[in-house]
Amino acid sequence: MDPVGFTSRLTAAARARETERPDRLFNDEFAAALAGPEGFAFLDRHWVAVGGTPRPNFAVRTRFFDDFLLATARTRGVRQVVLVAAGLDTRAFRLEWPPGVRVFEIDQVEVLHYKASILDPLRATPRCERTTVAVDLRADWSRVLLDAGYRTTEPTVWLLEGLLMYLPNAAVERLLTEAARLSGRGSQLGVDTLPRGFLEMRGFIELYAERGCPVVFTTDDPLGMLARCGWRATACNLPEEGVRLGRPWPVLLPPDAPRSALLTAERAAA
Repeated sequence: MDPVGFTSRLTAAARARETERPDRLFNDEFAAALAGPEGFAFLDRHWVAVGGTPRPNFAVRTRFFDDFLLATARTRGVRQVVLVAAGLDTRAFRLEWPPGVRVFEIDQVEVLHYKASILDPLRATPRCERTTVAVDLRADWSRVLLDAGYRTTEPTVWLLEGLLMYLPNAAVERLLTEAARLSGRGSQLGVDTLPRGFLEMRGFIELYAERGCPVVFTTDDPLGMLARCGWRATACNLPEEGVRLGRPWPVLLPPDAPRSALLTAERAAA
């Protein structure tokens, strides 16, 4: 995998650790196998880089978007789901989707091949119609998605989880604008962003740069950024969501500490 693709193994390791907890926020039976020893080792280095104390950010983010996707499918009737840079996401296999849901997983061919090499021997069975779309986001990904059966006439729920931080500003806006262009009326979007204050966390920034996936996109105005790209959004921050889910931060955060944003959005009227 390329460096950004490899970070999906870190995220899988975090989901595996959460799954081990008696008070877990979700259950991902495939996460440990997908992470492998390399994923757990990178996760441990991540915690050292941010101060040494593991935090529930990956678990809270996962549960937040689990709830968002299921609510969109169940209460709004959306049946088309697109996971952009899906990585080692297993929502197609572990969530209780309503009938008729189709999940498109977009990622690089190497990531999708690795994922299949782990899940196929485990006889993992999707709980929805699942289509993998092997394409680099730097290429004409929308054309490949359309060729895979995506329908622009249907409402869609898009998820861009743990992705934007690795993209240049212009690429972020192109990606979000293209998703809006492809979206029918009633389409939804879930995305997370880092504030600019994260650039001051030297250990964190240096670790990801050393691994070949530097943090290049941050924003203190995610609502405005999404509005420019055709989305009407609402936001909450990770620590607040952690409290709501019964998973408060284990370290005291100063009032001015940077906080990641979790955003949900609706396609704005053209």
